[in-house]
Amino acid sequence: MTASRTSRSRITLAWILITLALLAALSARLLIGSTRLGLPAGEHANILLDIRLQRGIVAAIVGIALAISGVALQALLRNPLAEPYILGLSTGAGLGIMVQGYLALQLGFVATTGGIGAIIGTVATLAVVYLASRRNGVIDRLGLLLVGVVLATINGALIMLLNYLAGPGVLRDNLAQWMMGMLQVRPLGWQDAAAAGVCIASLVLLVWQGKAMDIATLDDDEASSLGVHVGRLKLLLLAAASVLTATAVLIAGPIAFIGLIAPHLARLMLGPTHRPLLVGAAMLGATLLVVADVASDAVYYINPSVGLIPIGIFTAILGGPVFLWMLRPQLGRGIE
Repeated sequence: MTASRTSRSRITLAWILITLALLAALSARLLIGSTRLGLPAGEHANILLDIRLQRGIVAAIVGIALAISGVALQALLRNPLAEPYILGLSTGAGLGIMVQGYLALQLGFVATTGGIGAIIGTVATLAVVYLASRRNGVIDRLGLLLVGVVLATINGALIMLLNYLAGPGVLRDNLAQWMMGMLQVRPLGWQDAAAAGVCIASLVLLVWQGKAMDIATLDDDEASSLGVHVGRLKLLLLAAASVLTATAVLIAGPIAFIGLIAPHLARLMLGPTHRPLLVGAAMLGATLLVVADVASDAVYYINPSVGLIPIGIFTAILGGPVFLWMLRPQLGRGIE
């Protein structure tokens, strides 16, 4: 009884901390800007406040999408190191967007937002990673990561090649910034509403399948014997991870490690059960990306000459050491 009460108290405290962290991040987003600190004042106050609020909302949406995608990939591949950027899915979505734009340019069509290309690029990359890392029907955990890193490099090179072939500024005039993850200063639009809808629908659907995801951590045969339709669940996780990653890349470009850090922190604080893990990871993902956006504005405020720094730089600086720390036990183990 005492141990159970202690566990419930720890979980309650974790939820309080996660909620306070998100609220603090959103508050900082409203108080810290590239031109001044504190709430905006004067004739342009509403405009500046709207910009900060818009950036906070978009950053939260992208962070939620990447965090949920990370949880889905980790459940799908049974690997806590699986993450959209590490596996090449983010750059795969970026490549899909660029291919769609390049084909539209060559065929004389009007380029769209690139949503179809992003999803196709994500699914194709995940399929290659999954198939190339299997050995005798078992996924090599370290091989999975190596294949993902190689594909991410190839995808990045192809993105730059297409941008070069199309001509300067035709496909993307800010390619370097976009490749590192960049939130654009623009009014909220239907794309953001659609992205928020995708995140909410994916979160609700995966939470509904939370118990099945818990059982699916067992072997396929054991999970099937307990009533889980493993094939259908894997298809759902594949679809959710792909659509969420494509959504995040469409809005902000490829951003690294949010899908790794947020689920890992949520597991440490809330445990491995997928229903609370999904919600906690989503909140932490939003918090981390809002904080990264605030950091970008803060650096600009301190030194305006550098301009706005892509937020993916901050997530990479934070996530790289976390990834290396989590990778250490996997080195030399091969297939388990």
